Amino acid sequence: MKTTILIADDHQVVAEGIAQIIEKNSIAEVKAITHTLDETVLKVKLLQPDILLLDISMPDGDGIEAIPLITKACPSIRIIMLTYFAEAAVIQRSMENGAWGYLLKSTNTEELLLGIQTVAEGEHYICEEAKTISASSKETLPTLTIREREILRLVVEGYTMKEIASKLYLSFETVHSYMKYIRQKLGCNNVASLVRTAIEKHLIN
Repeated sequence: MKTTILIADDHQVVAEGIAQIIEKNSIAEVKAITHTLDETVLKVKLLQPDILLLDISMPDGDGIEAIPLITKACPSIRIIMLTYFAEAAVIQRSMENGAWGYLLKSTNTEELLLGIQTVAEGEHYICEEAKTISASSKETLPTLTIREREILRLVVEGYTMKEIASKLYLSFETVHSYMKYIRQKLGCNNVASLVRTAIEKHLIN
């Protein structure tokens, strides 16, 4: 019986391109494409696919945080994160939350197919670039932009997102997006762990 796959990615062109690669190579059957986490949970529960290719940054939440909810809807599912995030902390958090694999969107077709096949056979798979990043994580600090460091500094100082938006003349939505990416880069689930990590790793001036 052919492996069944669901693809969850908020970029339709990306999702459709991945689906075409999978079906062209006849390694699995793509049952559906979803663009939000809510839709993904519903489709997973309905279709019970073998594998879910899941983006981390979704319009309605963090894909990593959604792993337990998705596996509750389909206990047998094996989730592979497929993302642009090439950060050791994000890779580690994904695997700790229950992901079976981690693929970067920059990976080539051969490695994409290998990752799917490996997970389908019941083994975990992390692409070579992600492995290298994880292996060198002890020597490297997370890469934050100047604006991300500025926002992180204000978080450590105790400002709320609304206050940060006002202070930096940004919209609340923009600050919210920055916070999401900062948390993902640092592998933090909440503000408390974000502050602790920022201080421990000397990420702010």
